[in-house]
Amino acid sequence: MAAKRATKLVCTIGPVSEDLLQDLVRAGMDVARVNLSHGSRVDHERMVKGVRDAAAEVGRPVGILVDLSGPKVRLGELETDEVRLERGASFALRHDDAPGDVSGAPTTYPGLAGDLEPGDRVLLADGAVELRVLEVANGLITEVVRGGSIRSGSGVNVPAERLGLPAITPKDESDIEWALSAEVDMVAQSFVRRAEEVRAVRSLLGREKPLLIAKIETGPAVRDVEAILEAADAVMVARGDLGVELP
Repeated sequence: MAAKRATKLVCTIGPVSEDLLQDLVRAGMDVARVNLSHGSRVDHERMVKGVRDAAAEVGRPVGILVDLSGPKVRLGELETDEVRLERGASFALRHDDAPGDVSGAPTTYPGLAGDLEPGDRVLLADGAVELRVLEVANGLITEVVRGGSIRSGSGVNVPAERLGLPAITPKDESDIEWALSAEVDMVAQSFVRRAEEVRAVRSLLGREKPLLIAKIETGPAVRDVEAILEAADAVMVARGDLGVELP
């Protein structure tokens, strides 16, 4: 008799996979992940319903995991789908709403300039582009140290301990309220820095359900991991952002 599979398969549901939900359930999907950093509330509600309908149709239980946005800085809208930044060029990180181009782009965090200083390193798009801060003046003036391509919504990585964003953003609070009303099975907390941040989310979720997963993707979280393990039901090692922040 074949051994029972112990590994659980977690699948992130997006615009393409949303049309393949029954196939994913039949193939062995155990948990469907809905990333609340992308899409609208209407999109998220449709995905959750779609997963539940597919699981009922196939006759297999599938857990639903929603992933909070957390204190993540992203680029705003760009004029084109993709912008290529060249080494040695100047690039401004602004706090306005004007679409971005090769000269600069807005960010989702107006206070970014107050958290950084000349000489600091900034990474874009999971490390595809490296910037060095030259000047703090009505935003940040940077030099492109390593060129590459960026898109609207690309991540802006700075050392987590320097970032002034709160651990639970207003968007997270709204998303947690919705997750509870939608009766999801698991909530993943993004960009955790300390155990007390996990306990703060726990206080909003309640003790029974959903389960709380702490994402380990910052340097401070690695240093406080023992306490985070005690505070969370499970952890997820998010190697993308963690690999950008740590050597």
